[in-house]
Amino acid sequence: MPSSSLSYTSFKSSNRPTRHPHFDSRNRSGQVLSIDARKIGKFNSSATIMNISTVSQPETQLGNEVDELLGRDIIYRRLVFVSAFVALRTVLRLRERLLGQMEGGAALRLTVGIDLGGTSREVLDELLRWNCEIFVFHNTIPRATFHPKIYLFESATTATLFIGSNNLTDGGFYTNYEAATRYDFELPADAAEYERLLRPLAPFLEPQGPTVQRLSTQLIETLVARGELPSEAEARQRRQAQAQARRCEGENLPQSPFAPVAIPLPPLLPDALRREEPEPLPPQPQAQPAGQPQPALPMRPAGVLAWRRPLSATAALQNPGGNPVGGVPLTQAKFESPPGHRIDQTTYFRQLFADYPWEPEARGHQNQEHTFIPMRIIIRGRDFGIRNFEVSHKPTGEAGQGNYTTILRWGPFAQIVRQENLTHAVFSLYETAEPDADFLIEITEA
Repeated sequence: MPSSSLSYTSFKSSNRPTRHPHFDSRNRSGQVLSIDARKIGKFNSSATIMNISTVSQPETQLGNEVDELLGRDIIYRRLVFVSAFVALRTVLRLRERLLGQMEGGAALRLTVGIDLGGTSREVLDELLRWNCEIFVFHNTIPRATFHPKIYLFESATTATLFIGSNNLTDGGFYTNYEAATRYDFELPADAAEYERLLRPLAPFLEPQGPTVQRLSTQLIETLVARGELPSEAEARQRRQAQAQARRCEGENLPQSPFAPVAIPLPPLLPDALRREEPEPLPPQPQAQPAGQPQPALPMRPAGVLAWRRPLSATAALQNPGGNPVGGVPLTQAKFESPPGHRIDQTTYFRQLFADYPWEPEARGHQNQEHTFIPMRIIIRGRDFGIRNFEVSHKPTGEAGQGNYTTILRWGPFAQIVRQENLTHAVFSLYETAEPDADFLIEITEA
């Protein structure tokens, strides 16, 4: 549930009814804070039961709020999504439930922006196949960016409206720092206030005019020809170019005054939907040759701890008589991320590495897949540079017994692992902001 709530004078909060013209809320000390509604706007004296609450992300993820609404045993009569940027992975995650609502009679409409390259061609191609009302909003004046984010769920007896900063992307729904206001209405009791709040939003909920076009194949082709609609691959290439520019400037930049902080991961897409995503570009790390350690970095990359556990003799390649796995099984290890939430090892690591190019593993079992991830590795304070480590994932490996499903293989680095004799040393995996490698392996004494 959202992190805090307000109730309008003639509204009823989730805890108690009120008949006085005030907003009220409680601060962290439990004190009630009140604002006289008559001093800030027109007051409607008719009793209503609308509830207002806030969604502060990542503490409360908007994606989970939307999932709960779409998971109810109800058919909405109207669903309207308005977003400046839209991501393919996010619409794929919602597709089945939204199209199911349409089959039940719901009217589905999306108004999306294309400014700043925030929506790809693949997104519009996907939405066009939904056969619902899709509008593209764009003002050709560069300083006029389309930037609203509105989500409306309306049934015959209730309505829920979100207005905030959250784009229809995995960042906007799950991992970014965002804020939104949630309005819950009981209909028809709240109909007058509901219509009053929706009226100013009509240009976005029911768009029309010269800055709006109905989505069509011809519109997509025109936008592509004009260079206004990048493909997913082009968008990734642009991000890689920006990362390369940061690398070129990195030696002359001061250390960031900010620190990394762990945040929740978005849900893992089902395997069938992951196959519909365009294949990511392979990483291009500045890999170091095998053998000798590389010169130490001026400073250890700052990072968020993503996983940690001591290395067994088998994982450290010091147990020739045991069952060789050739790497580090990424088990649960009672690890919590974020703190207070123990990971589900069957999906956590596949989520953590979701943005890398996964492909079926030829030597593996059915549904087994793998990818190669550039990671910097530091052993007992010595920097061995950035290496490509293979990560393999087999969902069926869990077999209902709590087993691991993901393994990080040492590969060509195995010789160094054997030489270092790392049995019982602590293996820590960090997510970092280093331009050349998103992850850091640090192995230290227990």
